[in-house]
Amino acid sequence: MSDITGYKVGGLFVETCKPRQAGARKNPIIFVHGGCHGSWSWEKFLPHFAEAGWECHALNWFNHNGSDPHPKNDLIQRGIADVVEEISLVAGQFDAKSIVIGHSMGALASQKFAEQNALAGLVLSTSVVPSEVGGAKIDVPVDFSRPWGPPPFEMAMQLFFQGLTEEEGRHYYALLCAESPRAAYEATRWTVSVDKTRVSGPLLVLGAELDVLTPPSTSRALADFYGADYRFIRGRGHNLLLEPGWKETADLIIDWLERSVC
Repeated sequence: MSDITGYKVGGLFVETCKPRQAGARKNPIIFVHGGCHGSWSWEKFLPHFAEAGWECHALNWFNHNGSDPHPKNDLIQRGIADVVEEISLVAGQFDAKSIVIGHSMGALASQKFAEQNALAGLVLSTSVVPSEVGGAKIDVPVDFSRPWGPPPFEMAMQLFFQGLTEEEGRHYYALLCAESPRAAYEATRWTVSVDKTRVSGPLLVLGAELDVLTPPSTSRALADFYGADYRFIRGRGHNLLLEPGWKETADLIIDWLERSVC
């Protein structure tokens, strides 16, 4: 498998994995993690997609997992849409259009990026949805005066790691970081708007049967909102990237990319 290495761009720490073989596919993939997470959440996907021929870059939001604090706005002030800045810093390195694969909050940030930028393809995994789609509000307490979370372990297992064993959950729980209270509120009350008429190109939405944070009914509604392709994954939870069976999810995405983008 290809090796994962890291670099910095504009204060962001980015993990990258490049194909070993010559003749890599022209469109790089940018992976965008979710709230309280980091590039580590893509540790299984990066080498797998690189082996399939893509140059892969998993960014970390400002204030997350080795990235610098934002130079102007602290963690408390930044919302999900602000992560467009991070995606832009990575995408700006490439001549070809990027493929963006986003998870959870990062998938909503990816939609905001797609409002402003043409993409080769967009994949939304168990995505937080825009206000136009909405959903049942999640009554998570939020104090706007200080960073939110990480939530207690039992809540994190329920929200993030349903499909993992306790041992696996504790391993990844130790990697979680504090999140913006504004972003946490937006992600649980569905307050961020997206103009779907400005989002173009091939789009895939993934929903997971056991996901309680962004349930499959919400993911289905998101796909309908865009007129996008939709895949429902049985027996899986919110973190499709790390759960047993992650390879089947990755291969599903690869198959879709090969038919819809390449």
